[in-house]
Amino acid sequence: MRLARLEIATESNIGRRRRNNEDFHRVAVHPTPAGNLVLLAVADGMGGAEAGELASKLAIEGVSSAAKSYAEHAATGRPGVGLNLVMDKAFKLSQRRILQEGERVPSRKGMGTTLTAVMLTEWNRQAVIGHVGDTRAYRYSSGRWTLLTQDHSWVAQQVRQGVLTAEQAEDHPWKHMLTQALGLSDVRHDITAVNFAPGEVLVLATDGLYGLVPPEEWNITGDLQSALESWVSKALVRGGTDNITVVAARFR
Repeated sequence: MRLARLEIATESNIGRRRRNNEDFHRVAVHPTPAGNLVLLAVADGMGGAEAGELASKLAIEGVSSAAKSYAEHAATGRPGVGLNLVMDKAFKLSQRRILQEGERVPSRKGMGTTLTAVMLTEWNRQAVIGHVGDTRAYRYSSGRWTLLTQDHSWVAQQVRQGVLTAEQAEDHPWKHMLTQALGLSDVRHDITAVNFAPGEVLVLATDGLYGLVPPEEWNITGDLQSALESWVSKALVRGGTDNITVVAARFR
């Protein structure tokens, strides 16, 4: 997808060792009087088969609904709240929908999902990132990748406290244990404002990608869609042990 100041690409694969895809992602472009409001979102569900798939879908639908409502309000010309408040509302809406579904269907109680979402205003390249869990957002700038989010996992917490090294965390049996996720009763999410410059790239990815193909191997020369396809292909060659999803935007 090509917009005036953005090139956007997505790629998702069930992986070689999974029977269903619990990842869910979305790209949505909402016109406003000032320009396009763009939503990019990736979620990685958990809770087994149907429940995990549903949790990630509900999360994406919640944040999508909030972005759409914000754009519709902006179209009226009336003053609106900041994107950080819109993102906060989006995560709370997603959380409420997941908990309500768990109450409605007992077999789905306890399902959860990660969620990393970005709402950005194309005309000035300003963005707000909402994040919970261990899906990640990265920025490519001046030849290097920078992690924009902080994993909400037990091993990441131990690394930050100096108990484990990054190398030990990579092979730890509890590396997939999350400390925060939508669906938990007392979930806390992060919201971060970021400005981008022409030529920079934003990537949202599930652990099915970055766990097998780290950012230092992400080549983004040429067509962005082709780049994402090559990253996912490399993850599959290395085992494809999980669902693999990536969304990227290159700023112009």
